[in-house]
Amino acid sequence: MDRKLKQGSSGNWSEIRSVLFQSLPDEMFSKANQQEWLTYHWNLVVGKEISGVSTIDKVARGILHVRVEGKEWVPVLDPLKSKIIQEINSRAGKPLLNGIVFKAVA
Repeated sequence: MDRKLKQGSSGNWSEIRSVLFQSLPDEMFSKANQQEWLTYHWNLVVGKEISGVSTIDKVARGILHVRVEGKEWVPVLDPLKSKIIQEINSRAGKPLLNGIVFKAVA
């Protein structure tokens, strides 16, 4: 009996982050909390230098709008969009983002 239980349960493992994400209350990802969560993870994903010159503006329809200080950053960050989206969605345990729009501010 122990043998069947071990074999049966071994096929049902999930990543801890997806289990934790699913266990959070729905209010956790309300608009205000979602932006706070994204800001925290944005800083971790992009690193100190990029997070120092960028700020999350808003999230609308799965698109993350990010303000960057100086127009020279936009062409540098554009090729990194898919990698950043993949990492943030992976951390969330579900697809939160479909795209990123960078906007240069003076």
